[in-house]
Amino acid sequence: MAPSTRDRRGFTQLGKTGMVGGRRAAAAAGMEMDPAIWGRLPEHLLDRILALLHLHHLISLRSTCKRFQSLLLSPTFLSEFHSPKLRRPGAYFLLSHPQFSRRFLPVYDSAADSWRKQAISISSADHLLSSSSGLLCFSLPQQSASLLVYNLLTLSSKIISSPIQFSCPATLIASPSPSPHGYKIFLPCSSSTSFFLYDSDSRSWTNFPLFEPLLALTNSHQEPIFYNDLLYFISSEPFSVAGFNLRSGKWETDVAPPLPVDLAFVRLVSDGRGKRLFLIAGEGRDGISRSLKVWEMVTEEEEEGRRWEEVGRLPEMMCRKFVSVCYHNYSHVYCMWQEGVVCICCTTWPEVLLFKVGRGIWHWLPKCPLIKDKWSCGFRWFSFAPDLYAMV
Repeated sequence: MAPSTRDRRGFTQLGKTGMVGGRRAAAAAGMEMDPAIWGRLPEHLLDRILALLHLHHLISLRSTCKRFQSLLLSPTFLSEFHSPKLRRPGAYFLLSHPQFSRRFLPVYDSAADSWRKQAISISSADHLLSSSSGLLCFSLPQQSASLLVYNLLTLSSKIISSPIQFSCPATLIASPSPSPHGYKIFLPCSSSTSFFLYDSDSRSWTNFPLFEPLLALTNSHQEPIFYNDLLYFISSEPFSVAGFNLRSGKWETDVAPPLPVDLAFVRLVSDGRGKRLFLIAGEGRDGISRSLKVWEMVTEEEEEGRRWEEVGRLPEMMCRKFVSVCYHNYSHVYCMWQEGVVCICCTTWPEVLLFKVGRGIWHWLPKCPLIKDKWSCGFRWFSFAPDLYAMV
């Protein structure tokens, strides 16, 4: 593992980029600015500067004084932090593994191209189960029927009692908005005939029946995807798409065009705001994938219809590596979205395959230096975008 540099804020930056960043930070530490300059700086300009900080800097800054501790309550800071005009890094990869310490999460900052250790201030948290719109959902080791929802940026948390002893991972569902917003938690039942949905507004669980083709949901490898106010699901072979309307609480079948033929496995991904839906699938027969493609669901305005439009195809050499990683067992494959990128992950492989939708470029995410060579399974990746409006 590459040497690491620890700064005074308690973060460890790993790898070559981390070493360079550490030298720059040390050089900058030797330059002192006249405190009177900061004292005369207007508050709205200070908020604008602070809104440009990286996630780890902002979290560390809050503990220095009362002014910065109350920063998240400042209307000017909130408007600057969420302003689309500021080109600030806002998305990160989180990595979870059973052998990692529960005191931190490895975080990959794509803007700085470096890995860091992000401390977790909640000692009761166990495995990270899900993430969505600035919120994280953990299981609790001492309470097998409870979940913990946590905002890494505001350091706020809430313990939620589960209605059942769950054996399947819970899925956190939240949609970002320019005002405080809540979330939902999807929890499948082991009986495979129904599921529970938690609503943070009402603070209650509701039980709903499963749609007939989805009765084997507990064995499904596709988490529900939030798109256009519906939860989208993929059924087992023969593959089909169904949607659960969050407003009406009813199932809908006419939510997507027919899937392409000859698919070995299928996954769905929606963008961070639930406005775009992507299909990631391996083409092949007899459960063997010969190629990997990405489609986007588009609407034909003139014909008032929908279709799957191919937007990417994995190059042959990279596809060979992907197939060798999976060994044609695609139950280990899952997908997620992060800032314009479709991410294809595998629980048995420490790397992530990335597809930049806008540029049509494929590449592998660098391996985390904290991963030991003997670790062969249990890798879980999560996309994280800081959100001050995510209320627990």
